[in-house]
Amino acid sequence: MLLKSLRVDSLKMKRLPITYAHIVIPVLISAVFLAYYKGNSWNDAAKISAFFEAIGAGFPVLIGIFTANLVELEQNAGEYQNILSARHKITALVSKVVILNMYSFCSLFLTALLFGAGMHVSGVQQSAKAYFLSAALIWIAGIPLYIWQMIIAFCFGKGASVGVGILGGLVSALMMTGLGSIIWKYVPVAWTARFPTTYLQGGNQGAALTIFAVVTMASMVYYIVWASRWEGRKISE
Repeated sequence: MLLKSLRVDSLKMKRLPITYAHIVIPVLISAVFLAYYKGNSWNDAAKISAFFEAIGAGFPVLIGIFTANLVELEQNAGEYQNILSARHKITALVSKVVILNMYSFCSLFLTALLFGAGMHVSGVQQSAKAYFLSAALIWIAGIPLYIWQMIIAFCFGKGASVGVGILGGLVSALMMTGLGSIIWKYVPVAWTARFPTTYLQGGNQGAALTIFAVVTMASMVYYIVWASRWEGRKISE
């Protein structure tokens, strides 16, 4: 049933701007950073770390926007009637989170590929593992964010989802400063930026990964419970 729901969601999203955004954004951000680094005197490690730090800090904002657009699509289709009338409502709602995570995985993989190739051409000798594992850490850290943004979007509408996403991006950037050097482990929106940076700098992520695992599992369970009880809500933007 989940595969069927995913196929339906992929068809719905085929012509949405967010589908193209998952391709355009990796190309643009990679091109901008590579062009900037061309005349920059930073060392190679700092360049790579700053790149993934920037992506991670902006990821909560993109999650809020993408989630809001997908939920708005369902709202416009008869106030969520496609979901509410589905035989397996939970599966239909889980599919929304899964499809966006699939899109983000492909987008981040493309970003790592483009940036890594560009850095290699410019003479930076770094293993492909560093690029792809950094992208994977951002993607993994974004899973609980997608879950909660989906709940916010369905319960409170597009504006709330985008607003929370922007706030999350600001907090994520703040957690990259000295202020967040200790507490970032307990701030989910900081994980998308901190996980890849900590990995690239050789830091210990054991405690943070444990907290992440607990929060993610709890979020998944809550999402399923919430989905089973959700009966729709008319939102006035």
